[in-house]
Amino acid sequence: MKYFALFIMLGLAACSTEAPEAHTVRIGMASAPISLDPRFATDAASHKVQELIHCGLIQLGEDFLPQPNLALSWQHPDPYTWVFTLDADKKFHHGQAVTAQDVATTLNAIRSNQLASPLKAGFTAIEDIVVNSPHQLTIQLNKPDSSLLTRLNLGIVPASEALKPHQARHTIGCGTFKLLSWGNTLHLTRAMPDASSIQAIDILTIKDPVTRVLKLARGEIDFTQNDLPPHLLPWLKKQPHLHITSQPSTTFSYIGLNMLDPILKHQQVRKALALALDRNLLKQALFADLPTLGETVLTPSHWAAADIPHTPFDIAKAEELLDKAGFPRDKNGMRFALNYRTSTNPARLRLVTAIASAWQNIGVNVSIESLEWGGVYARIKRGDFQVFSLSWVGITDPDIYRWILHSGMQPPKGANRGHYSNPQVDEWLDKAAASEDLKERKKLYTLIQQQMAADQVYIPLWYDAVVAVSNERLQNFKPRHDASLLPILQATLKPNHAD
Repeated sequence: MKYFALFIMLGLAACSTEAPEAHTVRIGMASAPISLDPRFATDAASHKVQELIHCGLIQLGEDFLPQPNLALSWQHPDPYTWVFTLDADKKFHHGQAVTAQDVATTLNAIRSNQLASPLKAGFTAIEDIVVNSPHQLTIQLNKPDSSLLTRLNLGIVPASEALKPHQARHTIGCGTFKLLSWGNTLHLTRAMPDASSIQAIDILTIKDPVTRVLKLARGEIDFTQNDLPPHLLPWLKKQPHLHITSQPSTTFSYIGLNMLDPILKHQQVRKALALALDRNLLKQALFADLPTLGETVLTPSHWAAADIPHTPFDIAKAEELLDKAGFPRDKNGMRFALNYRTSTNPARLRLVTAIASAWQNIGVNVSIESLEWGGVYARIKRGDFQVFSLSWVGITDPDIYRWILHSGMQPPKGANRGHYSNPQVDEWLDKAAASEDLKERKKLYTLIQQQMAADQVYIPLWYDAVVAVSNERLQNFKPRHDASLLPILQATLKPNHAD
């Protein structure tokens, strides 16, 4: 067996490694952060580390609603005005107090053409930022923006740093941990030492999952999260000194369909393709049964998520719908052919091959076209496909539905790549984007998600799992839906035997 040698190595990996430093937790990540500069970072690894270092005006709770962070409170007297009152006790890591001027300068830098921040587009609704006092500022909008608060969770840097060019490996924040050094290992230490058992964090980039598992088993790292092949998990679960915790993530996997296509423009065809998939079997066979079936982009714990009935596995109904849509089987038992575009990623190819086999059972001949990631993604972004499968990663803002469903968001302007068009849905999306009433927004987003399911805009698959694996030294780590590292703040370390 391919992994037999690995398991022998793991079995021989005695606990003879050098004892870790007391009060330091060692984390193995599959990808290195690209930048710790909150004005520029957009990748998931950077965001996870930044959350430990930086503070935003707000932070998002487990329900993805805004909670106080730098801002103790805020008022919203009219649709165009936000007034924020800051916590006067917050300090940056170099000892300087965090002021309203720091917030204003950071946001204005992101909005400027000179800095060329990739986050600029998210703040186009801001018309002006006025500093009222050292600990209060007003943000004036040029149009209502109900999602502004969600985006204000980005890290704030001192005004003296905010106008400087991109600083990927140097940053000053005001979070729980500060950057100590970044060479082969990224070292963080508590900004304000206290009685917590975790006083420092070492982050090691270990791209190969087998190597990461080996280091975890040997005690060379204490913790890793995600990016672990399902075939390694059964062995990990049998190790008495390792603890595995999982829960549904904010990564939603789906099948995309081109609704301008002569075949896929028929709702009955799209519905039949969905009914022909045994998603439970797929996730059990290919992903160790870790994903959780889902019907819409937002996770069930999100405040705007709608309770959509699960799409059943029903071959007979699928056959009936295809007959009604005018696609009977020919003399060879086939109804029509589809081209399915995917990447060369082995896990993706296995999934697409299984889906193609399932559709073959209802008379659909699928040709699989696998391309390097850049090539396939470029085609999908411009709407050049019949069928594809991708994932929406880390979605927290319900405005995602406007981005992927509104008729005005078809490529190249937005991500409505299937060219879906429904005037009623457009109206609901516009109202939801402008509304300041949370109950009204939830009602509108429920209608949107129900219509999205009825029209079978996507074929839903599942929410990928957040899988956290730790050794016995790290205790009480409870993973979040967004795979954040913030639960480290509530976790504890067992003392070294020599302590």
